[in-house]
Amino acid sequence: MKNLEGQPGCRYTDPECRGKLAAKLMSPLRSMGFQQLRMDDIAKHMDISKATLYKYFSSKDEIIELIVDQFITYLKEKDAEDLPEADVPYEKRFCDTFVQTLLIASYRSEPFLNDLREAFPELYAKLESAIGARNERLCRFYEEGMEAGVFIRQNATLLILQDELIFRNLIDPVNLMKHNLTLRNALFDYYQIKKRQILSAPDAERDGDEGMPERLDRLAKKIMYGIG
Repeated sequence: MKNLEGQPGCRYTDPECRGKLAAKLMSPLRSMGFQQLRMDDIAKHMDISKATLYKYFSSKDEIIELIVDQFITYLKEKDAEDLPEADVPYEKRFCDTFVQTLLIASYRSEPFLNDLREAFPELYAKLESAIGARNERLCRFYEEGMEAGVFIRQNATLLILQDELIFRNLIDPVNLMKHNLTLRNALFDYYQIKKRQILSAPDAERDGDEGMPERLDRLAKKIMYGIG
């Protein structure tokens, strides 16, 4: 892994550099939250020295706040891409929203949410509000697709709740081992189930569907190992 120390183009106040460093914490945050993480641990996960870490961030609190703000910004930007009022096929947008919902589930692990709720209740409320607003937009998207005849008519809210429950269980390594599943295969199988559950013509060729195995494979690696 290439170390960020000594890279002349990476300034300590540069948002992109700080964001990339913060993103390296997602794997431990998913599994153990952040209450037990010390700055020494954070520096190791970021592959920088503790002294360099303090040049980028003044405290652990600042890092957690940045991570939450980055994720909220991501939600808004991805919705602008995935749910546009344009001539983008519903099927293509369905693929994109499936991936985004998986990413949201991987971010909202129980250890992380419990720590956030306890240590930063205002940040927790801000995050949940942003996800709630995103789910409302997704619900409208499903309902519009049903009106257009592309999606099978059903309760859109239950579709969203179903995804949250399924993804929460699929990204849990204990559940995967218990049921003899791999994350990559389980995600692709659930994608196939979801297509048949929601699309009026699930077997038709469409934009976005062809690359889904590769997208889900990258996501599985990112969730399990923090790479990809």
